Formats: sequence, structure tokens, C-alpha cells
Amino acid sequence: MQSVECVFFDCDDCLYRNSWDTAERLNAKFGEYCETKLGVSSSKMMQLFSAHGTTLCGLVREGHLQEGQVEDFLAKVHDVPLNISPDPELRQMLLSLPRQRWVFTAATREHAERCLDKLGIADLFLGIVACSSPEMISKVGYVSKHDPRCFYAAMDLASVPRERASSCLLLDDSAKNLKTASAVGWRAVLVGRYGRDGSAVVCPEADAMVNSLHEVPKALPCLFQPSAVPQKGKRRRRELKPLDSSPGRRVLRRVSTPQSPGRPSLSGHYADVMGSNVLIA
Repeated sequence: MQSVECVFFDCDDCLYRNSWDTAERLNAKFGEYCETKLGVSSSKMMQLFSAHGTTLCGLVREGHLQEGQVEDFLAKVHDVPLNISPDPELRQMLLSLPRQRWVFTAATREHAERCLDKLGIADLFLGIVACSSPEMISKVGYVSKHDPRCFYAAMDLASVPRERASSCLLLDDSAKNLKTASAVGWRAVLVGRYGRDGSAVVCPEADAMVNSLHEVPKALPCLFQPSAVPQKGKRRRRELKPLDSSPGRRVLRRVSTPQSPGRPSLSGHYADVMGSNVLIA
């Protein structure tokens, strides 16, 4: 994986693992809003989620939620207590990762920021790609995170040309998201071997599987070595600065060089780690 330049981290149940406590709180808040504000029952909400990929997409597409209500909806349903603690081990892992680091979440930017603050890692990312944000909705419309358009928008935000899709890596607990990542040419790592029902997550598209991000250095040690991407000439390595110290900074486009089509092989680099602390709901 030395050809990887940009690493995108999913937020909920990936950057942190809390036995789906946050997911359950969010689901409850979604259900409460839909029932009390929109007259949509919990069972109908789940039908909309299944049919459209996200509750928001279903509510808008089927006329239960007007566009003028979207901002209030997103703010209210993501306003939940967070059972997340600082993670020094994760922070050290991120600091040792010599790649561009981004958060790629289906939730709102504000929710992701709160999670990052709780973890103590808010200063370690170049930016947040939030699929439930006005910026993303204006770019791709009301679509789910596993829609390819969200991935292309993420590449645009990170200044990664389409022909360098294989230089992007997604770490995510969702098999659907990883399937799309693989389809658009990204590398993919499944974080969390077991789902909320205790069954093993099936994700043939994943290049590697880990129980948590803490296992990544052992599973993919080459990811923590300097990038092997060929470059034209020599240039000074750019340091990653905290977001709050340079809020207006844009990511510079990397120099693109021709390469053979398709995704590079992981031969000689893949390691499948089975940890001792498996989260089973």
C-alpha cells in the first residue's frame, strides 16, 4: 500500500468503537423526529432507509421532508450525547501515518467534529468530507455515502485526479461503502469483523480486515512507510498542520504521472489480523 497517498477514515463505529452506542442514540433521535415532527412512523422510517440508502434521502425523495427543513432535521437528529473517550493510541497511530488524512462520514460535519474532539484527534486531519452537509448535497444531491458521486466529490475535495483513484484508501465498517470504494478504484479496509447482530461481516472487496484501527499498523505496516508514488523532480515534504491553525488552507494538487490501469496488487503486503477483543452486539 505504499502507493496510497490519501487515507479516508469513516467516523462512527470506525474511528471509535463503542458497541454501536452512538448508532442506537442516532436511530432513536431519527425515529423521534420523524414521528413527532413529520408524522412518519418508525417502521416507515426503516422502509425509507432500506429503499433509499439513508433516512434523509427517503424523506426528501418521497416528499415527507421539504428542502427548507433539511438543515433543522440534520441538526436535531445528530444532537445526541457521545459515549466516546480520548484515544491516545489512535492519536499516535495517526501521527505515524505518513499520508494525507481525511474523515469521510455519512453524518454531518458538526457531528464528526464533536466525535473528533472527544477522541482528541481533531487536529490530525486535512478536512472532513460530510455527506450530510449542505456543501455535499449541493454537489451530488440527496444520495447515500455509498453512491459513487460521494467518492468522486471526496477526491475533488482532496485534489486527487480521477486517474489516481488507486492512491485513495477508505477504512470503514460498512461493506456497502467499501464495495463502492473498490468499484471506483480505491483501496479498501474493513474495520470491524462483526456486525451488530454478531454475524461476520462479508466484504470480498476489502483488501484487508481488522477489528479496530489499533490493528492497522500490524496488518498493513507498509502503509506507515514513506509513499512509493513516483514524482517528477524533487520537492519538499509538506507537513500536515492542525485544522484550527489554518482554516482557510486548501490541499495542493499532487503531480500526476502515468500509471498502468487498475488497482496495484497487495501481494507481499497483505496481513489479516485477528485480535482478541471482538465487539459483538
